Amino acid sequence: MRFILIGLIFLTGVTVLVAAPLTQSTFTEIIQHVDVVAAADKTVTPARTNEVFRSPDVVRTGENSRLEMTAPDQTVTRVGANTVFTFETGGRDIRLFRGSVLFHPPAGVGGGTVRYGGTAAAVLGTTMICAVLPDGSFKIMLLEGKATVKLANGQSIELKAGQMVIVPPAGDRFGPVLDVDLARLVYHLLLVVGFSNSLSSMPLITEAIRLQNEQIVAGTLDHFVDISLATSGLDVIGIDLNFPLNVQDHTTIFISPD
Repeated sequence: MRFILIGLIFLTGVTVLVAAPLTQSTFTEIIQHVDVVAAADKTVTPARTNEVFRSPDVVRTGENSRLEMTAPDQTVTRVGANTVFTFETGGRDIRLFRGSVLFHPPAGVGGGTVRYGGTAAAVLGTTMICAVLPDGSFKIMLLEGKATVKLANGQSIELKAGQMVIVPPAGDRFGPVLDVDLARLVYHLLLVVGFSNSLSSMPLITEAIRLQNEQIVAGTLDHFVDISLATSGLDVIGIDLNFPLNVQDHTTIFISPD
């Protein structure tokens, strides 16, 4: 399984290319049960708030558990339930083995990469959610910013805020690019709202929602992906997956993912 996802954001016409390694981060909030597995001897110890996690140790969250980590450069990593991941040594890479993560490196710090198998999802100044689905597919959703998604065979597509794509396990093709109803979805995602503090990128996400609303009013955006597919692989709260509504009332028209 080999495919590459690259996200870019331009700051006053200049793309940030160099950054300090992202190899450690402080546990800023722990909900329920989170363990740290030592790389050296595989010993398991409970994670503790305000402790510093360092690569190549591994983080493992339990059922109904989640975690927020903040790096010295204010890069935020939020981790969903039943997730296993680590920071890779020497770069700005997260290695995701299973589960889901929200990743937001602030603009100007050099971004970072979420890797799963042979997949790399890299962003600069963007808020991205990645999830490993039960069949081994890799799901990428942008809450704000832009991304260029590139496969190992050279195929590429561009995603923008409010879009998602699922690449199947073989990594040889794209699923359809799907529009996600951010206004309906964002405030039910535990990776967004399930923590004590608001995301630093929440104003950017709110702006992305406003722009979607403008498209709805203008009639240039009138179809959203089924909410059950939008939420697949993610922890949600307070959302009725069986209640289709009309996009003109700012809800969802269901479309087939095929």
